[in-house]
Amino acid sequence: MITAENLRKVYRVNIKEPGLKGAFENLFHAKWQEKAAVDGLSFRMEEGRALACIGENGAGKSTLIKMMIGILMPTEGEIRVFGQNPRQGGRKYLREIGVVFGQKSNLWTDIPVIESYQAVKTLYKLDEASFRQNFDRVVELLSLEELLKSPARKLSLGQRMRADIGMVFLHSPRLLFLDEPTIGLDINVKHTIRTFLRKMNQETGTGIFLTSHDLDDIDEICDDALVISRGRLVYDGTLEQLKHKFVRDKMIQVVGRTEGDIRAVLPSAKVTAEGRVTKIVYPAGEYSSDEVIAAISRSFHIEDITIQEPDIDEVVSRIFGGENPA
Repeated sequence: MITAENLRKVYRVNIKEPGLKGAFENLFHAKWQEKAAVDGLSFRMEEGRALACIGENGAGKSTLIKMMIGILMPTEGEIRVFGQNPRQGGRKYLREIGVVFGQKSNLWTDIPVIESYQAVKTLYKLDEASFRQNFDRVVELLSLEELLKSPARKLSLGQRMRADIGMVFLHSPRLLFLDEPTIGLDINVKHTIRTFLRKMNQETGTGIFLTSHDLDDIDEICDDALVISRGRLVYDGTLEQLKHKFVRDKMIQVVGRTEGDIRAVLPSAKVTAEGRVTKIVYPAGEYSSDEVIAAISRSFHIEDITIQEPDIDEVVSRIFGGENPA
């Protein structure tokens, strides 16, 4: 679906001293500095997958999306979506993609949402049956019925984003680009949007390329991940592999009576107990799952047990905290 080969985007930045003197010097002797927003990026995204692009502010995520949409031209390298250059795809390419920027709306400000949706039908020349099927689906799944007659300017941020997300699915895009779609939203609206996007990805095969600083978005929507830092690729693979690569500890919570000292069997484990609940954090590379379970079985009368998976927040903290995987 997407192929990028040695992709670079370089901007020229004007460097000047502050104040009036700096302004005059810059006028006659301008100094420029090149800054690579995307620097030698290569990756592939398969048809129908949900891919998260993770990175700090200024890592190059939005620049990458704009090159894939066709707004920006790469300085070097090649980007292909559906096997073609986005800048040369024309209307056919635009019919196959959808784009949502969290800070910008696709809705017409002063007309009711339903009229913006009808405009999509006209612009994309959708037949009545296809439009109605998609319309009914997004209205139901995103609970839009009460919003359809309101102008976009009168909607709250959460209502507007639900309407925007619904609008972008009306023409059945094969690929959806989402840049910070849940920024500033409350937890209930976020959950509604995440559930809808995951459902559409799994049921219709719509590909999703997502950037977000809300790591729950990434965990709940995506299968795969790119991690970029200062425009360069740090990781390319599945989300699960990313977690296990950067998180070296696992945690098990046991509810039940203590019958022995588990630290005698697992000396490297950190054990904290509060009443009948014991938390055991252990280095995953040092003990096998069988060893840990056997030690717990001997040390507790187990009433309940929970194995906690690595958390994406911890993964990102380790990556951008400068830690290298073991």
